[in-house]
Amino acid sequence: MPIYQQILEKIKQAEKIVFLAHRNPDADTIGSCAAMAFFCQQALNKKVNIASPDEFPENLNFFKVNDFYQNSHNLNPEDYDLIVTLDCGDSSQTGIADKFFKAKDKVFTINIDHHQTNPSYAHLNLVEPVSAASEIVYKIFKTQKVSFTKEISTWLLAGIITDTNYFTNAATSQESMATASDLLKHNADIKTIIKSTWKKNSPEALRAWGKILSRLEYNEEYKIVSAVISKEDIILPHVFQGLSNFLTTLYKADIIMVVLETPEGIIKVSLRSTKDEFDVSLLAKKFGGGGHAKAAGFSFPGRLEKTASGWKIV
Repeated sequence: MPIYQQILEKIKQAEKIVFLAHRNPDADTIGSCAAMAFFCQQALNKKVNIASPDEFPENLNFFKVNDFYQNSHNLNPEDYDLIVTLDCGDSSQTGIADKFFKAKDKVFTINIDHHQTNPSYAHLNLVEPVSAASEIVYKIFKTQKVSFTKEISTWLLAGIITDTNYFTNAATSQESMATASDLLKHNADIKTIIKSTWKKNSPEALRAWGKILSRLEYNEEYKIVSAVISKEDIILPHVFQGLSNFLTTLYKADIIMVVLETPEGIIKVSLRSTKDEFDVSLLAKKFGGGGHAKAAGFSFPGRLEKTASGWKIV
């Protein structure tokens, strides 16, 4: 049985399903989960949850997707008979890796992802190096003749649009453009997507970006642009989401590095490149992270400290 059919059959057979989105959820992990959740609700009349360790950003609540939300820290995976992770490059991205692996003895698990470093950690793994996890869900639905409702189409398009940075980054392909076109034919609400994902900044957010941009560092020898964000800089949740992608517009830079300190004492490093000869996922993997050749990241415990010569991690 083809894997697309296997996945849909497992979903149809399951009574209790939870879709897991990754930490700091973006439009792709929410969009791919939401498309699955709306399919279960609308076509199968099933009640399902979307779980993440972090709340969904306020701007990403169209079609009341928050009605599906559950905090994964309060989740008992063994209460379900099917767990599906979407856009989670490794199990740690779920925020409940220990619970996830403990539940694998009793609960069937599916992993749907587009990160090339994904280690295939579920019982059934569908990992394809395409533009977005939402594109994979689209292919599952398309091949299995699932009806594309407005909600499903809009969320899948949101995932593709944002993960390709509005069709400007290296993930953009002929297939992703064709998928987007087909979703528009199925009434995807692109106006809502643009309003929610692009036209979303407040004056406070732009001032915060301005502060960070004013202290960008550029290493002429290695052509690396770096931005450092301390926990004191984070005045609003998700305020710096998208900064790494924005900095790829710097034509001199071969590699973009954004270092962010969370209030919980975690250092998160985002890496980007638009140059063919660089694969930033290799660097991320050395530090326990992963991602794509042109977009990757890793994290570790630590805090930032400002010194006379610059920032250091302690």
